[in-house]
Amino acid sequence: MLLENLASPKFRRIVLLIGLAVLAGGLLLFISLSYFNRHWADDWCYNADFRSKGFIETVRGYAYDTTYTPSRYSVTIFAGLLQAFDVVGTQWMTPLTILFWIAGLIWLFWNIARLASFRPAPPLMAFFAALILYFSIYLTPHLYQSLYWRTGVLTYTTPLVLMTWVFVLITRQALLPEPSKWEAALAGLLSLLAGGCSEAAATVLVSSLAMYVGAALIYRRQPWAQKTLWIAIFALFFGIAAMGLLIFSPTTQIRRSRYGDPTPLLELPRLIFNYTYAFFVLAVKDYHHLLIALISALAGFVYPVTGERSFRFNRYVLLDVLVVVITILLVAASLTPSIYIEKGLPAPRTMIIPRFVAVLGFALGGWVAGSALGEVIKSNEVQALAAVLLLVSLALPAYTIVKASSWIPVYAQRTQTWDLRETVIEDALLAGSARVTVEAIDGLPVGGIRDFDPPGKTGYWITRCAGDYYGIKLDVLLP
Repeated sequence: MLLENLASPKFRRIVLLIGLAVLAGGLLLFISLSYFNRHWADDWCYNADFRSKGFIETVRGYAYDTTYTPSRYSVTIFAGLLQAFDVVGTQWMTPLTILFWIAGLIWLFWNIARLASFRPAPPLMAFFAALILYFSIYLTPHLYQSLYWRTGVLTYTTPLVLMTWVFVLITRQALLPEPSKWEAALAGLLSLLAGGCSEAAATVLVSSLAMYVGAALIYRRQPWAQKTLWIAIFALFFGIAAMGLLIFSPTTQIRRSRYGDPTPLLELPRLIFNYTYAFFVLAVKDYHHLLIALISALAGFVYPVTGERSFRFNRYVLLDVLVVVITILLVAASLTPSIYIEKGLPAPRTMIIPRFVAVLGFALGGWVAGSALGEVIKSNEVQALAAVLLLVSLALPAYTIVKASSWIPVYAQRTQTWDLRETVIEDALLAGSARVTVEAIDGLPVGGIRDFDPPGKTGYWITRCAGDYYGIKLDVLLP
């Protein structure tokens, strides 16, 4: 009786809903932390320019302003839109990022499932999307800069959201009776914006679109390829255009002179291989990635997709190999700009891009492996055991959520200090003072982020930008 209950559709549905609830709770935790979002580092320079020059002229700074990072024109555009709402816009940035990201993943999975003639349950797609997104955020090396600092989010995380929606629009064309010109235009615009966020994002975007175009050309007789090839080429064109705009911007040339001669082209493949290999060695040693694959494999086994076609075991094996190859290539693509220019790995905030690619690869690889075993093993006993193991494995994300909640008092303390400083500056402005003394806020508790500095220190440029924004001279005391 117990075995029948554990293998029943009702128990499996309960396990899936529990898993979805746990992951949704984790994402809600990340969203709740956005209440503590404030302006830091480069944000002040953007804010000062938006206030003094206006939105249009600040965007035009791409062509001549080399004082911070206006060459990443998409960051400037989105920062201007958020700055229109001041701190509230920055607080809404993180929830909008997460919501648009998970909605895009669910829609993309749904399109792919329909193209493969599968009919997975909607909660299952939501579960996989939540699993991938939650651990992509949790495992990012610099959570604060990647998700709660405006410039960091717009530079490295926003393009991942935009890329997801580019592929939503591409795959959607295969499901429409007739191609949609306005959706093609939207895909091109999103591609131009995604590529304009950062060099790492541009290389991943162009690489992934080039792979898709290549696949569509190989299978050009297939209906899906015929319907999506043109929009994929269109998006690829704008992705390449975005890459060109970044490469030839004045700021990029300044950065290039700062780091000296780039890595020789003959040396570049070896370094890309070494750094990519090291990335995956560390990922495999990190038990989180293996457990992500295990959870996905158990879900693929417990919840087999149904539809008009079923794959043979060898097809699943080939699909898994393809997932591994694509994951490795895209991680390598994300690391290439920093290896070429800086001769090393990107900054930790940049690593959310390869981290998302890796988590996506581990999750999809695990799901394919689990689905393959489901085609071979048709046993109620094994099905029941797998369902129980899946339920037990949900303890991992539950544990990480408890662990991540420890950030709440840390973020709250920084925000309280920031708000008190803001009050001091506003009081000085109301009093008509020409200058005010404020304290810098230590970035070490959140992993490091630059704040105000006195003259002669590294972050003094931030102090000057903030002073220009407020319209008052800032005298800074170090903590």
